[in-house]
Amino acid sequence: MSVVDDAILRIVASMLWSDGGINQNVFNAKISGGGGPYDDLDVADDAEDWLDNMYANVTSNASDEIEGNEVLVYKYDAIGLDWDEVQSQAWTWAPALGTAYLPRAVAALVRLWTTDPDVQGKKYLPGFTEDVNDDGLFGPGFLTNLLAFAADWYTPFVGAATGATFTPGIWSVVQTLFLPGVDHVAVSAIPAYQRRRKRNVGI
Repeated sequence: MSVVDDAILRIVASMLWSDGGINQNVFNAKISGGGGPYDDLDVADDAEDWLDNMYANVTSNASDEIEGNEVLVYKYDAIGLDWDEVQSQAWTWAPALGTAYLPRAVAALVRLWTTDPDVQGKKYLPGFTEDVNDDGLFGPGFLTNLLAFAADWYTPFVGAATGATFTPGIWSVVQTLFLPGVDHVAVSAIPAYQRRRKRNVGI
């Protein structure tokens, strides 16, 4: 198995709470420019490096009760109109704050605009401690870290293993189309809340 040039990827960052609860953030990217086809393991290694870059910006704000668990990579099948698994592997993300954390349904919301102004991507980031809370709002230091996360989200990433460029974007289910992200992001000082949609899959 391999991944061809210009393939659309779905990259899932799976996080595990100490009691077994799961949170997941899902990202999309187009892989190109390295010649291809790309080895599955190399693609997964580069995807993991991209996640490492993003989540490193908020590690200092996160509870030691949550940690990285797994990276799952899929590629879009334009014939079957579904996502085929490329590779899954362990992911090490290890926050170290031992202070009390915010309620699990509370998250930091990061939004990314795309080349279609009507289509935005949203990431609900979980697991932060009460230290980020300043009288009901996220403090300025934490907001700066969230903006750094956003910058690493929309900035094209060149993988060391594949040599290819991962161009971040959003998969539009309505349009069945990948839309590249642009350098227009937003974070909010107001904590976000996203209700559970599945058992044991946090926010």
